[in-house]
Amino acid sequence: MNLELNDKVVVVTGASRGIGRAIALGMADEGARVVAVARDKAALDKLATEARARSHRDALAIGADLSQLAEVERVIAQAQRTCGRIDVLVNNAGAIRGGDFLATPDAQWLDDWSLKLMGYIRMARAVIPVMKTHGGGRIINVVGAASRNPTATYLAGGAANAALVNFTKGLADLGAEHGILVTAVSPAATRTERWDQLMEQQAKAAGKTVDEIRAAAHAPYKLGRIATPEDIADVVCFLASARASFITGICITVDGGATRGVYP
Repeated sequence: MNLELNDKVVVVTGASRGIGRAIALGMADEGARVVAVARDKAALDKLATEARARSHRDALAIGADLSQLAEVERVIAQAQRTCGRIDVLVNNAGAIRGGDFLATPDAQWLDDWSLKLMGYIRMARAVIPVMKTHGGGRIINVVGAASRNPTATYLAGGAANAALVNFTKGLADLGAEHGILVTAVSPAATRTERWDQLMEQQAKAAGKTVDEIRAAAHAPYKLGRIATPEDIADVVCFLASARASFITGICITVDGGATRGVYP
């Protein structure tokens, strides 16, 4: 299937590792010009080298803290200045911490939301005028499955993700008249460094061992495994492609059937 992503300029946030890295490399495999953004510039430089080898096109690494508005604006300006346009934005940056609700202070909620929730909002707000200038584009938000599956030890993450699903739907209405399609991809458990850290945090908050928490987390997955970063990247690449030109305003769950319930 030709996704028609050749030479498209794709900005991927949180690209230094895990799902973001897999998305950036998946886009490179399709011939896209990747703009990788994260705080870890050294990791991004290595990623950009690999992306160039895969895409046979230039790739740009931008180190930035997207919890800061000025940094968001700098990233979009630099990407547009260097690449001439932005066709796709993949919002993926942000790792909200788990923990005991009663022991989590306001400062931690606000700090985590500043990157994950406000970071997505600010990136979208900054990129839409650029996309409008070039006749359209795609915004894809990576939103965790905690948006629909509340966990007492991950309330800050669940609340932020639920807000981002709502934001995705509303932003799709705003973007439609300008040819900007807005979607979300909702991964459940995915084998990344972040997943291992979250298991440790939840075990500590629940007073259980990491093995107990991991076993309970794996139990709903009838396919016998949790997702790989590439499983998520494949869906994101499809939504960015010409093959998904009539898809907007939805959140696609990628969880191997683990979520129980029927959604129209």
